[in-house]
Amino acid sequence: MSMKQRVLTASILLAITGTTATALITAHRDDAASGAAQTAAAANAAARAPDAAARSNASVRATAENTFADASAVSGATPAAQLERHPAVQRARELLQASKAGSAGAQGLANAGANAMAAESYKPRDVVVEADGSEHVRFQREYQGLPVIGGDLVTHAKGGLLTSISKTLDLKLGDGGSVTPKLSQNQAIADAGVHFAGRFIEAPKSRTVYFAQNNQPKLAYEVSFRGLNKAERPVHDLIYVDADNGSFLGRDSRIYTAEAAEGQGFTITRGKVPISTSKVSAEESDGRGAGFLLRDDKRGGGTVHNTGGTVVDLVFGGGDFTAPPMFDADNLWGNEQMTNIERTGVEAHYGVSKTWDYYKKYYDRLGIFGDGLGVQSFVNVTFTYFFFIDVGGTNAFWDGDAKRMVYGNGDYGVSNPVVALDVAGHEMSHGVTQATSGLLYSGDAGGLNEANSDIHGTLVEFYDNSPKDPPDYLIGENVMLSGVPLRFMFKPSLDQDADGVGSFDCYPAGGFDPENQAHDPHYTSGIGNHFFYLLAEGQKVPKSHRKTVLPSDLVCNGATGLKGLTATVAGQIWYRANTLYLTSQATYPDARVATQTAAQDLVDRGLLKASAVKTVACAWEAVNVTLPEGSTAARCKN
Repeated sequence: MSMKQRVLTASILLAITGTTATALITAHRDDAASGAAQTAAAANAAARAPDAAARSNASVRATAENTFADASAVSGATPAAQLERHPAVQRARELLQASKAGSAGAQGLANAGANAMAAESYKPRDVVVEADGSEHVRFQREYQGLPVIGGDLVTHAKGGLLTSISKTLDLKLGDGGSVTPKLSQNQAIADAGVHFAGRFIEAPKSRTVYFAQNNQPKLAYEVSFRGLNKAERPVHDLIYVDADNGSFLGRDSRIYTAEAAEGQGFTITRGKVPISTSKVSAEESDGRGAGFLLRDDKRGGGTVHNTGGTVVDLVFGGGDFTAPPMFDADNLWGNEQMTNIERTGVEAHYGVSKTWDYYKKYYDRLGIFGDGLGVQSFVNVTFTYFFFIDVGGTNAFWDGDAKRMVYGNGDYGVSNPVVALDVAGHEMSHGVTQATSGLLYSGDAGGLNEANSDIHGTLVEFYDNSPKDPPDYLIGENVMLSGVPLRFMFKPSLDQDADGVGSFDCYPAGGFDPENQAHDPHYTSGIGNHFFYLLAEGQKVPKSHRKTVLPSDLVCNGATGLKGLTATVAGQIWYRANTLYLTSQATYPDARVATQTAAQDLVDRGLLKASAVKTVACAWEAVNVTLPEGSTAARCKN
């Protein structure tokens, strides 16, 4: 990587091992885009029980911010091994089968319907039971024993009755065809390789799946490619091709171009702050003496570790993550020197704690995966390509399976250590999406995935509300020493480079094409970011840009006087939509329906005025997102 690229690019790599997903944020982007922990989780669950009882008896207090937690959805609380036995899951399966049988009968296809029901199976991923008795169960669908890509769905029921199903397809009744592909694996890999823009670093792999296309479960190959793109950035694409003729069906890019005692510590951006630590004896500190560990037992036992400058390769991984939690003898961490490693550790620790507290306060979510477990954070890391090309420390990644954040140490004269609060909130929110909607990383769904992380990263900053870093709608403004943000939510196209390549302000007719390189999720996320800003703030230009941006520049449809609902309310609507109503192949029109449905839920619970649903509709129309064909959902103007 050239020095110019190093100066211009801050890439934050999110790697989810096991699922082999990788995510990055980029500034001035290139083309590519335990035992103690279980104890803490049990304690958190026990502590939450009286809260839940109190919530069920609480009256609605629609004017208080934290009342939304009374109606929020708690996901991830049921261990995976127990999901199959959960009563709500069993009821949801029965309701699904009854719905399918009813559909078959209405079409005069009773026998075919029985065959289709026998061919389909549903594996639970998550279950949410709300205080009012509403039950939401998220399923991954299989057809004839094979996974259905894009076949995930969410059932919504109350009082034993199915109220709706969130899905992007309804498999046609009847025979799904042979499960024997006409193409060989080698031919499928060759056909899929035509759509891979990069050079290989390992042999492609494939498996047989069904791909959801036009409601028909199409037999397909999922081909996994790993390599480097033209900008020498790692690429991991899952490309789907027709198992009969090799034609392109879709893509899921796993590269997202771009984490008890009370102590005090110095941070990079917020000065001296209070932090939660753990008092330990000499034996508990690996022989370092009696003192304190940078471990937060109030938040699932999350810890921060100094790697001592370990090297992680952006292609092959690696790195030594065996360092124990950071230690301090007097519980006053760091000093006023920007190069102090303890200071970097405190910033990371602070970011994780604020992200945890934000999700708990507003959504009653305990930890990124909703399981009450904290994450590990490793600071003081440098990065390479192929172990010999030094790319410095302007990187960070989130490892979803290991539940740890890895922070680069920055580059002298170019960037700070990559521990900014909104960046930490952004990256860990990818984990929330992974655990809930599972949005794919291409097309419209990829933009929604990135927008979700930008939105929650911003809301963590609003939650923190530090006078030393006032909350705003700029993403990553504290990463680069120049102060140039990674993205602008109120006017996404402000991030355009000299060639005019940048984020989208307005949704194009027909949506985004996974095969179009200009439709990188960091550009297509502009639609979701833009919508969210308008929903939160309305047609109000931020003070920082009042000399260069007009209110009319904030909308795509010429609307005037658009009013917002506040960032807190907009966040509640977005979170509910993502965790309960969006599925993996959701489009922006689907997101419009999901957010309007989520807003109506909050209206029905007395938490919002009825006009909120119309406000959501108007914000979407202001970025040119229409309703799906045939939808009867509310419009801005009837």
